[in-house]
Amino acid sequence: MTFYTAGNIIPALSRRDDIEEVMRDWESRYSTYITTSIFITTFNVNGRMPTHEDLPNWLTCDGASAPDFYVIGLQEMDLSPQAFLMNTSARHSGWQIVIQKSLPTSANYILVQEAHLVGILLMIYRRIDCEVRVENTAIDVEIVPTGFPLLGRMGNKGGVAISLQINDSYLCFVNSHFAAGQEELEKRNQDYREISQVRFPKSNKSLFDHDVIFWFGDMNFRLETNSNLSNDDFRRLCYDENAFRDMIVFDQLKKQKKLNHIFVDFKEPDILNFRPTYKYDPGTTRWDTSDKCRCPAWCDRILWWNRDGVNVRQKVYESVESVVFSDHKPVRSIFYVEVRHVDEAKRSACLEEAVREADRRANEALPQIELSQSEVDFGKVYFFQSASRTITIKNTGKTKISFSFDARPNRVALCEPWLSVTPPNSRLQPGASCTISLQILIDKAVAWTINGDEKLSEILVLRLHRGRHYFVTVSAYYQYSAFGSSFVNLIHMEKRKTSASELNLTYSPASLISAVVAGVPESVFRISEALKQNGLEKICFDDPSAHSEFIALRNALDTGKPKNLFEACKSAFSMYDTFLTLITSFKESIIPPALQMECLRAASDINSCWSCVEKFPVENRNMFIYFIGFVSELVKWNSTANSQMQLIADIIFKRPTGDGGCLQRLKFLETCVSGSREVSKNAPSISIHYQHDADLIVL
Repeated sequence: MTFYTAGNIIPALSRRDDIEEVMRDWESRYSTYITTSIFITTFNVNGRMPTHEDLPNWLTCDGASAPDFYVIGLQEMDLSPQAFLMNTSARHSGWQIVIQKSLPTSANYILVQEAHLVGILLMIYRRIDCEVRVENTAIDVEIVPTGFPLLGRMGNKGGVAISLQINDSYLCFVNSHFAAGQEELEKRNQDYREISQVRFPKSNKSLFDHDVIFWFGDMNFRLETNSNLSNDDFRRLCYDENAFRDMIVFDQLKKQKKLNHIFVDFKEPDILNFRPTYKYDPGTTRWDTSDKCRCPAWCDRILWWNRDGVNVRQKVYESVESVVFSDHKPVRSIFYVEVRHVDEAKRSACLEEAVREADRRANEALPQIELSQSEVDFGKVYFFQSASRTITIKNTGKTKISFSFDARPNRVALCEPWLSVTPPNSRLQPGASCTISLQILIDKAVAWTINGDEKLSEILVLRLHRGRHYFVTVSAYYQYSAFGSSFVNLIHMEKRKTSASELNLTYSPASLISAVVAGVPESVFRISEALKQNGLEKICFDDPSAHSEFIALRNALDTGKPKNLFEACKSAFSMYDTFLTLITSFKESIIPPALQMECLRAASDINSCWSCVEKFPVENRNMFIYFIGFVSELVKWNSTANSQMQLIADIIFKRPTGDGGCLQRLKFLETCVSGSREVSKNAPSISIHYQHDADLIVL
């Protein structure tokens, strides 16, 4: 909140922070407080659409009066292909109807705001007769997909956030779904750090510019099994509430939070007094009996953060075991939050005195801090593999301090796009410390700006309000990868391998081996041939893709070891997903932008399509012909491959799903896949380069 206006006092920009800090300290002089009740629940619904009869007592707590607000977060609301491709859902409105019917005295609640990202849905309801107001013009929404979305295919992980002004306090609600899998711990940490960078478009507020943050969802943190406690041991302990204290020490979220890797300064009870919420056989309260036999885990959580001086009290934190239609149990909590109401007349009176107080404080002892380190070297970093480090800031002075990481002169952004800082600002009492998390993540947009192995460096500016500036130097060495590179450069740079035996493959299209190895990047050839060797019919497009398997495959493709890619990754779908990620990550589109409109106009005629392809640069032409050959095989052998055609069409044009022309792109792809090059009189030849670019051979 800004405490001065053009009509009264306009202090110099350098003094604004000082005055605002004084006004925050004096908040009780010009504010009155009222307690509002907020019911928050999170539920992974496993793609199912229930009736309100399937949700007994979900939105009511014994002995609790009707809350002022209901905040409802769902995950996996919709797992249909359309939801993934278009970020639209037919179930969206259906869930609103079910929830409205499930609310106690539902006619007394109105929907304040909703936001969704694929299967992640966040809805906030307000009781009509509650004593607090919501400032409608200040409502702000943002979505953050995480992972490596393939163009328009959003994926079902990420977060949605809603910022509300309740009276004169600012509250933020975040519903998130982190990466699944026992081994995906670092990816979950990465998801947290990506979402924590959210900035709301209307207000430009960050998460930590709010008075209170409520963060909830299916965070997917698991219990770590070891030689002392097995899956069976945990299952037995789940029936003894007294054993939860022993179990929680193996909880990944608690351990990562204690290490200050995630959720620094967020709060949650030390001991959870409800059974793990995952994984159950749907329709029962029985632990998972499927072949995977998942270990129980507290995947579904509700945490909160509040700035100094804001009173937040948690009354209830529990699961709802009577709801059985999903493989998760809902978790719910009731909070009581003091929100402020500002008396404008009293505030104006305080403001004049606050200016004098700010001057007085500025003349007192200067704020002092101690940095744990001013140089942070990440060492080697890799494509789409996050790396994190922490630094500690300690207030060693006698006065409260405020600090922020600021953009360097002549720059808008706080830092380079490959680096993130969490939190970007904070306040510390004398003697208190704060842990700052630094994360490096090289995505395709960053990789396109890097040439080969390259040193990355950045200088962070830490501004101490009413004090000096500190500088933190961050460095790392990016390790060049086929991912995020130029396929044209790869074709010219890579040493060609023309022997199937070198690739440890027993199957390959005999007439094309030499052309493929020379005409497309080796990484493209290796992964596509491995998929065909393994059997394209084994790809199940509904399977999840593990980030750890992506990393293993990326390493195998970049280093050449192991030669058999299925030694690095056992999942056919993870390999297929990595293949599409590779194609998507290339700097160029397979179909050159200058010829895309011509291709769309030719989409209905096979000869016209191949006439367009003939005009492609040789590298694009070879990539297109090879990739279309792979897609033809995929459609031939996999009966459900047609579900992938729109996504693949958007990938070869490098255009997001859902924009204009998506149907014509699909038509062009289908025509090229269904039509035979041999029967098309205009079908182009495959041009290949052997060891020297000048030696052009046409097959």
